[in-house]
Amino acid sequence: MSDVDRKSAPRHLSNPAGWCSSVLFMVVVLWTDAILASADDVESIKRQVAELQEQLDHLREQLATLESAGESEALNDPGTAADATPDPQQAGAPAESSGTTPETAVTTLAAEVASLDDRLDELAPAIELGGALRLNYAWRDYDDSNKDRVGDFELELFRVNARGTVGDVILDAEWRRYNDFQAIHHGWVGYDFSDQLQGQLGITQVPFGILPYASHGFWFGGTYYLGLEDDYDTGIKFVHTPSDDWTFHYAFFKNPEYASDSRAGRYSFDLVTGGDQQNAEVNQLNLRAERHLSFGSNRTLDLGLSYEVGGIYNDITRETGDRFAVAAHADANLGPWNLQFQGIRYEFEPENPDGVSDGFVQTGAFGFPFLMAAKADVLSVNVARDLPVQFGPITGMTCYNDFTYIHPDVRNSADSIQNVTGCSIAAGGIFAYFDWIAGKNMWFAGGDGIGRNADTAGKWRSRLNVNIGFYF
Repeated sequence: MSDVDRKSAPRHLSNPAGWCSSVLFMVVVLWTDAILASADDVESIKRQVAELQEQLDHLREQLATLESAGESEALNDPGTAADATPDPQQAGAPAESSGTTPETAVTTLAAEVASLDDRLDELAPAIELGGALRLNYAWRDYDDSNKDRVGDFELELFRVNARGTVGDVILDAEWRRYNDFQAIHHGWVGYDFSDQLQGQLGITQVPFGILPYASHGFWFGGTYYLGLEDDYDTGIKFVHTPSDDWTFHYAFFKNPEYASDSRAGRYSFDLVTGGDQQNAEVNQLNLRAERHLSFGSNRTLDLGLSYEVGGIYNDITRETGDRFAVAAHADANLGPWNLQFQGIRYEFEPENPDGVSDGFVQTGAFGFPFLMAAKADVLSVNVARDLPVQFGPITGMTCYNDFTYIHPDVRNSADSIQNVTGCSIAAGGIFAYFDWIAGKNMWFAGGDGIGRNADTAGKWRSRLNVNIGFYF
């Protein structure tokens, strides 16, 4: 791109770092105070319980001594009781009347201890642990050695996850181990400011497009490989549901889940550095609005708009370019049918050094970097149907077709297409996907990237993928 083109290019976020970072700092400070306050509540109640329990034990010992000594008559004699009965106010117990006896003091203290125990249970950690073990079979028509072996069947993933609450603070995290690398999937702490507003701080899902997924199969849609589906970045997000009719998302992400820009061993697809491609994602703002419509039993329609804007920092020129993406999306449930429609426009405007093309940017995940078109229009059309299957341990089946068309808007490019046809089956703790992936000029489906006019651009490639997972 010439200097004239750079000057005329739109700057959707010329300097977001200043004000966004300031806002992020203030929110984090306030949020930290709320988390620490919750922790202080737990410790305070623990101390109160311990103190009251000590007083209760002391009174019980005195009561037992009196009963064993046969001093029941003294308990009924006000004069004697004044000498023999411990002062409940000195013991820390509330005195309901001047004639409080050890029995009533014990009962009162026991009630207070029980009340504090209940409150402590509410604030105590309630963390659930889970995970998954998945095996994967793959047959690829574009891999001769793989075809000679009639495919490969191997361990694909082992993961552990934890979610729950500690006091009023929400925790949610997941760590994954793949064959060749390990990576964080997500990890955040949250707080419900009200029934309508939740905040999340950490590595959380980027609110863009159809949520949680713009697809139905194991292979995801083509938008996943563009970094525009099931993407996780590091920052702060608010989920606002003012009514049953609307959901809003507001988020700021300082950078991807890893600040190591050259790391391609990650779950989410982000810009990664390598060679003359030295661009990284920074200071990203996301806004999303979705309208929920209902048309009777099992008939709903979610209509939404999503906007994403951020910076592209180049490690060579030390300048920051721009990027943005906008999407219109619809997600309809019609009884057993689900229909998804989504249109996206995205653009990357990097500040590359002379000699490096601005037409393509390098992205990557799962240990593999690749080039994709810097500008494109994307269309997704997906359909799925739940089938009432009851056969042995099988309790559910969904069959689907997910289609993605990517039309690059740069020189020396070609269209990319991905189509996934398959079914998922649930049987107890087992969940399996059977997918046939057909791709044209599509990465991870025999292509040399996304949108590239390479030797494979005009050829269709396909693969059979079977993923069997045990979830616990």
